[in-house]
Amino acid sequence: MNLDQQVQALIDGAPDVESRLSVTAIAPILQQFAATLPHITYYICQSPQGEWVITTLRNQLKPNLEIQVMYAFTSVEDVQKFNSGLLASSLAIEVPVIQLIFYLLAFPEIDRLVFLNDSEDLNKGQEITRDSLEESIARKLDRDRSSQLPPDVC
Repeated sequence: MNLDQQVQALIDGAPDVESRLSVTAIAPILQQFAATLPHITYYICQSPQGEWVITTLRNQLKPNLEIQVMYAFTSVEDVQKFNSGLLASSLAIEVPVIQLIFYLLAFPEIDRLVFLNDSEDLNKGQEITRDSLEESIARKLDRDRSSQLPPDVC
C-alpha cells in the first residue's frame, strides 16, 4: 500500500463518523511525517500477548528523566539482531508507516518512534516525537480554522 492507500485504510477503519473526520483532518500531517522516511512499512516487536513492545530509556545523569520509545525496523532480521535474545519470545510484525505514526498520537504511553533504517548500524535512528507531531497537527488545525473565518470578522 502506498501512503494514500494507508491513509484511506486508517480512515475506513475508524469506528465512527467523528473519528473518520478527525483522521481526514490530520491525514496531511501523517503523510508529511511519513514522507521523511525511506520505507512505507516497518516491523515492530510484539509480545506473545499481542502488545507492542515499548522500551523505557533513562538518562544516566538524571535517572528520574525517562522516555518511552517504540522501535521500528526495516526487516524481521533487524528486529532479531537488535533484540539479540533479550526478547526471544517476541514477534516481528509488519505495520504500515501511517498506522505507526497515528499510534504515536493514539497511545500516550509512547513518547517517540525511532525508525532504524540502516541495517548496518542499528544504533542510529530517525525519530518522530509525540511533541513534534502534536505541534504540527495543532498548527494545521489552527490554519484550517482561520481560513474558515468570514473575511469581515475582526
